[in-house]
Amino acid sequence: MIKKRTPYQIILVGMSGRGKTMAFRNMNHKTCGFINLESKPLPFINEFEHYCTPSNWQETYQKLIEYAKNDNITEVILDSFSAYTDSLLKTARETKRGFDIWSFYNEEIGKLLYIIKKYPKDIITTAHYEWIEDEGGAVEKRIMVKAKEWKGMVEKDFTIVNYADLRLVDGKRHYYIQLNSDGKSSAKTPPMFLLEDENEIENDMNMFLERMREILDKNK
Repeated sequence: MIKKRTPYQIILVGMSGRGKTMAFRNMNHKTCGFINLESKPLPFINEFEHYCTPSNWQETYQKLIEYAKNDNITEVILDSFSAYTDSLLKTARETKRGFDIWSFYNEEIGKLLYIIKKYPKDIITTAHYEWIEDEGGAVEKRIMVKAKEWKGMVEKDFTIVNYADLRLVDGKRHYYIQLNSDGKSSAKTPPMFLLEDENEIENDMNMFLERMREILDKNK
């Protein structure tokens, strides 16, 4: 009997213009489900057979369920967690009052993170970050969220947290993905997916996903 592996929850974090969406340019266009809540044109030719631009967080949630049931889809991209929470907060402010705004907001974020944690397929989400100071006074990059209950806590529901960034090399932009924390971010990647002394890879999430699956398949 072949043991079915547990899907991975990955979140790719970074500010605008750091290559988050571009990291998906090499994903399998036939088997990858792409949920574009950001509603921005993709920075590459869009050939995804399973692609949608939901207008709000409710439609996004339903698309996550729909793609989970589609046997032709092997992984799902949600672009982005930040757009989801912005849309959610807009609804909360329009339909709730006072403390109920944040109660509703917190509850629905919890529901989203629960479905991501239990998702039956590999899922990759994108997000923006903010700088947060911990109890010891250290400042670290953490996934941005507008409620105290979730500040610094979103990462716990993801197996892998990567950061998209860039640096100038000989005057040219070099986009890369940070795999583990440098002491200033919440990045984390299981050691079994890393090459020796590897802290970053080129800006290509499909390359990383293929590596991850190859390693997991060898250890079934």
